[in-house]
Amino acid sequence: MSSNPAHYAAVLEQERDRVREFLELLQQEQAALVAGDHDELMAFTEQKAARILDLRRVSDTRSRLLASHGLRADKDGMSAWIERFGDEPIRRLWDEIKSLAAEVRAANEINGALVAARLKHNQAAIAALQSAARSGTGVYGPDGGTRLTASTTRALASA
Repeated sequence: MSSNPAHYAAVLEQERDRVREFLELLQQEQAALVAGDHDELMAFTEQKAARILDLRRVSDTRSRLLASHGLRADKDGMSAWIERFGDEPIRRLWDEIKSLAAEVRAANEINGALVAARLKHNQAAIAALQSAARSGTGVYGPDGGTRLTASTTRALASA
């Protein structure tokens, strides 16, 4: 394969665009998590999987280009290629990809923490409802109205 900087630049531009799109998707997911929009959250799973596959395809192209020069398919290999063949625009592209990747990692960590917090909240609410059901008093009376005790109400409120 070629060491043509224009070919590498085209691949890096595609990779940068895919990483940027993935970051935007994670930011949209974060907004849905904060808003508690469960319906929208389900759609993000499929969208993220598709974007990851597309990003992997572009990344694999870069990896093959590096391998054709006997370089490792990682950031060190890319840095070595840039030192041998690259120019300033390619260096800037690579730096932008690394910066966007760091933003993706941070957004993913935040989303993971939001999911964990929501899960903890939901588990606490389920535990409070199960406790009320086991106590024999139940949550709802025969007429369908709520029959919450002060302790059950406190448990649900703290969940």
